Amino acid sequence: MAGLLPTRNSAPQNLSRRFCAFAVALILLSGSSQIACGFNPDKTDTPKSIVVKGKTVDLTALKNPYQKDSPDYAKHLEEGAKVYFKNCFLCHGDLLDGKGVFGDRFFPPPANFRHPTNGVIYKPQAYAYWRIMKGGMDLPEKLNPWDSAMPAWEDQLTEGEVWKVTAFIYETAKEIWVEEPETKTEPSVERGLLVYQAHCAVCHGETGKGDGIAAPYSSPKPRNLTKGQYKLRTTRYGKIPTDEDIFKIINRGLNGTAMPGWKHLPESDRWSLVAYLKTLAKKFKKFAKRGKKHKVISVPTSPPKITVESIARGKKHFMVNCSGCHGVEGRGDGNKTPKIVDIETDALWPRNLSKSWTFKRGASREDLFLTLRTGLYGSAMPRFSDKLIKDPELWDLVHYVQTLSPGEKPKITKQISVKKVSGEIPIDSADDFWKNVDSHMIPLGGQIISKEKLYFSTSDALNVKAVHNGDEIAFQIIWDDPNFDPVLQKTDSVKRSPPPPVPDFLIGQVEPEEQKEIPPDPQEFPDAVALQFPVPDPAKKGKPYFLNGQDDWPVNLWKWESHPNKVKTLKAKGLGTYESTKDAQVKSSALYEYGQYRLTLKRKMATENAGDTQFKSGGKTVPIGFNVWNGTAGETGSKMTVSSWFDLALD
Repeated sequence: MAGLLPTRNSAPQNLSRRFCAFAVALILLSGSSQIACGFNPDKTDTPKSIVVKGKTVDLTALKNPYQKDSPDYAKHLEEGAKVYFKNCFLCHGDLLDGKGVFGDRFFPPPANFRHPTNGVIYKPQAYAYWRIMKGGMDLPEKLNPWDSAMPAWEDQLTEGEVWKVTAFIYETAKEIWVEEPETKTEPSVERGLLVYQAHCAVCHGETGKGDGIAAPYSSPKPRNLTKGQYKLRTTRYGKIPTDEDIFKIINRGLNGTAMPGWKHLPESDRWSLVAYLKTLAKKFKKFAKRGKKHKVISVPTSPPKITVESIARGKKHFMVNCSGCHGVEGRGDGNKTPKIVDIETDALWPRNLSKSWTFKRGASREDLFLTLRTGLYGSAMPRFSDKLIKDPELWDLVHYVQTLSPGEKPKITKQISVKKVSGEIPIDSADDFWKNVDSHMIPLGGQIISKEKLYFSTSDALNVKAVHNGDEIAFQIIWDDPNFDPVLQKTDSVKRSPPPPVPDFLIGQVEPEEQKEIPPDPQEFPDAVALQFPVPDPAKKGKPYFLNGQDDWPVNLWKWESHPNKVKTLKAKGLGTYESTKDAQVKSSALYEYGQYRLTLKRKMATENAGDTQFKSGGKTVPIGFNVWNGTAGETGSKMTVSSWFDLALD
């Protein structure tokens, strides 16, 4: 479990086999040193009392009822861990460092409980009680009210759950990560067991079957270590990894998942963990018993240069071998994709190759070469045999794949510039006008704050372009979606990836695959996107709550849905409190091309309705937020992805 590293002088005493891994780690840590709470929050920031469920609570005298001297303390921490990994770790992370899966999706970012000077452990536990109960909506004005994505949990957690998760956070976050000991010890399976119980069992389960308490809230699911299937290897597809392969995975984690890197642990502990993990799968024992040796696939030391000709050859290989799953633009919309995707069984969408920063192994040429040669064992990603595709051809494919994505993840800025243009703003989403408008990337996180949550979001970002001409304001919203609402075919606004061509060596032996017709019937839930603006209120300062407003400060929503393929304007006072508003005459145009939606919205900058958001050039910035629903994945209502507030700045 994150941060709970057993000290080297500790040893378990008479532990029951069924005793939870967390309790094991806790007992092992019972003699660890304490860190004094040397920092208290500003008295002007922390209220003396708060009202929780109609009851006034005095924070100045409030104490956690679950103290360390309690005989049931281990059990309380175990229950607190369950609360944390169900509700908190997707943002605050497995390591409690604010680097969860959604950790880079919101502003301000989730708190780092381990911060060396201002972490939660330097504050009284009553402070944590206040923040958990009241969330971001209760922050003092000078600390940017309503911006924080921190939920108010008073209506979702019991008093006991709040105190137990508080105890878990304080107990876990205060443990100092053990530095490399001066006297190195030999790695051992016994030591690896302790490290596993302390750090890994919460996700991978006590016996390594991938059934830990965090598993239901993780996607992809934690690896079932008893099968011996590892995605990232230097060995051939279907073969067990080398010890070095496992060590590298432990060091760097798995990009884009809940699996963090553990390089902060002593090297001997990481090697001990390698030794223990190998005991969980019979394949390793059989491999050693038979005296086998690994056949390691290495990356050529002198790769060829990247040329236009190489990229052109690589594109041909890609269309034949990869587009069936990844689609012609690499966004995962291939015609074979629906056959392999099953969210319930964790058979996920093919990797979106237009976002290299999400690649599991990495996006360097060497990383891509190794991924293609070895495949991703346990997934639908196959290996490329050197008998069919020689090294020069594989390098061509690597070079083409690299053209599908920017080299680096676009920088995120809080301000969106709205350039002033002259003349009519085209509403057609395919118009070349939009190619020359600056794009701003907006990160999206799953809505895990209110009930009917979205733990496994399919949309991680969108891009927005914005312009005005002094009379009208227009936005183009672009987001990736590996599937589309079939009803859009009625408007001729859909281009989907065709079946891949037949390989040269099979031409004449097999017939080209035909594109199957999809009836233009609407899917159960529409694909949708909403732009969110505060309802004008001169008496208010700051912003309403980013999650569709609040009772005393609502928001306006421009919500487009794939059926009936138009925009409706709404007013909301929180999730699920939508009411239609007077028609604000928002025009729209949508298209879907090769795994990507492009939606253009346009409206008069000023309207006669005082409740509409008004736009003025050269004036104050206007807050804007975004919601996205992937109807194909069953997203509807509060099951959606959301953004923090951003600021529109009109030229």
